Amino acid sequence: IGNIQNYHEATVDEARRAVRGLDGVDIVPLYRARDNGYEGIDNIFGVRNTTTDRITMPVSGRYKPISHLEGFTPVLDAIEHADIGHDMMVSLENHNDAAELYVLFPSLMFNEDRDGGGMMYGFRFKNQYDAKTAFRGHVFCWRVLCKNGSTHARLGELQVSAMHVDSHFQNLRDKIDTFITGMLSSATRLDQVIDDAIESPIYFDNYDEIVHTLTHHVTGSDRRSKVIAEAIPMETNRWQMYNAITEHASHAPKVSWQTRDRLLDAAERNVLMATTFAPVAMPVAE
Repeated sequence: IGNIQNYHEATVDEARRAVRGLDGVDIVPLYRARDNGYEGIDNIFGVRNTTTDRITMPVSGRYKPISHLEGFTPVLDAIEHADIGHDMMVSLENHNDAAELYVLFPSLMFNEDRDGGGMMYGFRFKNQYDAKTAFRGHVFCWRVLCKNGSTHARLGELQVSAMHVDSHFQNLRDKIDTFITGMLSSATRLDQVIDDAIESPIYFDNYDEIVHTLTHHVTGSDRRSKVIAEAIPMETNRWQMYNAITEHASHAPKVSWQTRDRLLDAAERNVLMATTFAPVAMPVAE
């Protein structure tokens, strides 16, 4: 029903119907060619996307895929249990083998008195059929005026992670319930993180130093850093830098969802939540 830029007012039931349309997954046996036929491979199976009918990854017998439906349904159940589903905005991204569920709550608005307008509070859950990435959920916010998304996976203990194995799947519902309960009382914690970022002056000598610092801490690419650096003044702070990065990640044309998520994660980890942050000096030419 949308993407990170396209939120819809939705009820829990409407969100459930959308989630049921996501790609499914199962485990199928794998075979190797042998003489004039095929033989099964012991204890190695294929993760099959049941919508595309494509094998995404070979796995051992211990692996139990969590389908997008199995992962996101307990999230919607927890919203109902907490009685907060009467006022929510939903975006659901379907990338076939990966899917992301964003839920924002307009009544949980904070940071309204600062430049850029208020931030709408919510969360993001992500699931993948790649046999490497855990099912994950964390706090997610949306700046109302500039429409920047921001991930907050490192906000204390407010995150959910479950590997695709039986023992983790069995506890998933309880983990999500605990996450939703904690999330509702943690907006003040994020407010303090933002205050600290605002009160952290950064002084750059020139535009090239901004580019070099962004490449080192966030983008890994001077080409992308040059675009982001255009929005960062020489005298700035971690909050302004963070918003310049999330602006680019949320709005720049031709940014894939994988690059967007990587930039949002790096902006949180290396800029917003950094205990110390200083410009990275340009290398001296020999």
